[in-house]
Amino acid sequence: MIEENRRIGRPMCRSANFAVVLREAQWELDRVAFRLPRGEVSRSERHALADALAELAEVLRDYEG
Repeated sequence: MIEENRRIGRPMCRSANFAVVLREAQWELDRVAFRLPRGEVSRSERHALADALAELAEVLRDYEG
């Protein structure tokens, strides 16, 4: 899940990478929270988000910053 990101040509440290992953999850949750009451989120999108959150939870549990 956490890939080595590069910003301005330099590799980011592990904690910065993890912060990016957490922000991306936050943005996706915000997007779904906006669309869900309008009936615009499909079952497959909900399942994909749930799977991504479960994977993120595992990474978060194992993270040693």
